[in-house]
Amino acid sequence: TGTIEVAGRLRLFFRSRVTAESRGRLLAVHGLGQHSGRLTGIAESARRLDLDYYALDLRGHGRSPGRRGHVSSFDRLLSDLDRLRRRTGNGEPRRPTFLLGHSLGGLVVGRYVQEFGFPGLAGAALVAPFVDVARTPPTWKLRLGAIADRWLPALTLYNELPPELLYRTAVEVEGHVSDPLVHHRISARMWGEMQRQASILVDRARQSRVPVLIQAAGEDRAVSSGAALDLADAFEGESQAIEYEGAYHDLYRDPLAGDAARDLEEWIEGRLDRMGSAEGNVAV
Repeated sequence: TGTIEVAGRLRLFFRSRVTAESRGRLLAVHGLGQHSGRLTGIAESARRLDLDYYALDLRGHGRSPGRRGHVSSFDRLLSDLDRLRRRTGNGEPRRPTFLLGHSLGGLVVGRYVQEFGFPGLAGAALVAPFVDVARTPPTWKLRLGAIADRWLPALTLYNELPPELLYRTAVEVEGHVSDPLVHHRISARMWGEMQRQASILVDRARQSRVPVLIQAAGEDRAVSSGAALDLADAFEGESQAIEYEGAYHDLYRDPLAGDAARDLEEWIEGRLDRMGSAEGNVAV
């Protein structure tokens, strides 16, 4: 574990695992109210792939400082991820780098690859990404949120995501409830920024050239799996979408987590093999 200094002189917490014979690196971003310690399944996939692994606690989440569930600007989240990316990789900017984000993290990663291209960016995996909500909130609540976004941006409320909507098993529900680093808050500004950035993600999808894997939970009750699959179709570059029938929102803690992990690893292996072949052809 460690910390990195980011804008505002905050020191954000991250977890890492470095392999002896690294083939590249995987940077992971968690979802709203979660933290890097909840991404153990992703860390295991990175280990099996011989990838160095790094996962950040977003500001306002986990062991990182900041008002719980609040960000003044989404750009801060993008710059925080960029800071982590620049601080890792042993000074080798062209080594294969994969990004993975779950839920809110999927939105962060999706927007990051649209704004921050860099040598070595091999692909991005968006797991149950926030593109739209599964169910539209009442009109009065949307109007109230818009007013608060402008006048009381740091006001935080319950995020209306009870664990029963996120997990299919009692064990995972209990693990979520008992985790002291999990929180259930979202600010008016965070909610407003998520909606605005999701619209930009969709609008600019045809400009994206980064290979993308979208993994959608078939019974997602938090975000719209249909909107995520539509996003995959909108990408102009290489994209693949897989929907897991019956799975709930936290896909890598679902009974189908093993299937999701195998698909992720096969997708990454394919990208690594293709990059290796390209380098070999250049060498010849």
